[in-house]
Amino acid sequence: MKSVFVLAALAIYWQKAISIEAGLVRNTISELPPLDQYALMARYIIHKSDWLSIATISTRNNTKGFPFVSLKSVSDGNTSSTGVPYLYLTDMDVTGQDVLENDKVTIMASLAQSDYCTTKGYDPQDPRCAKVMISGTVEKLANTTEEFFVGQKALFDRHPEMKKWPDNHGFYVAKVNPSDILVLDHFGGAESVTVEDYFNANLTNIIDLDAYFRAVAVVIVMA
Repeated sequence: MKSVFVLAALAIYWQKAISIEAGLVRNTISELPPLDQYALMARYIIHKSDWLSIATISTRNNTKGFPFVSLKSVSDGNTSSTGVPYLYLTDMDVTGQDVLENDKVTIMASLAQSDYCTTKGYDPQDPRCAKVMISGTVEKLANTTEEFFVGQKALFDRHPEMKKWPDNHGFYVAKVNPSDILVLDHFGGAESVTVEDYFNANLTNIIDLDAYFRAVAVVIVMA
């Protein structure tokens, strides 16, 4: 009987450690890209973000033609970064209805959802609380393409509860194709990033360093 209690205690302790580690994955900034490497910063913010705001042109009768903003979960990859903002959308949603008529959108993600800005004492509106604004078009991915499965895995790995969302809601994997990218991470105004530079930015070293700090954190928690 004693061994059963010991095993139960260990299971609870391990689960608690894993939960803490999972939080560190998303919320802890171990190293920020250099502030003058704007393409790298843009990629970093998108990769660290679990969610973003998305602005569309409203098709609702009361707000037709107005900008409309909502929040969507995002992933560009769980352990590696593709730079592609993958979304899980449905035509039943207001945003989904808007992009059916006009696929042009602007998305914004910010390090305000990490611990970086609060640790530094930066208000979310402070330019030093880095953010990226990407304008482009939404593309629905055909479920017969290789990229569909890449995007689906990126989303489901980062947001596993999506697997349980209702089948009859018609959720589909979509991506934002960037055409204009702005980064604001300092005083003096936003900086433009070309699409080519954005996708060429290499996050591997930073992601590897993040993984190292997460591993250290788990050892500390389990010690």
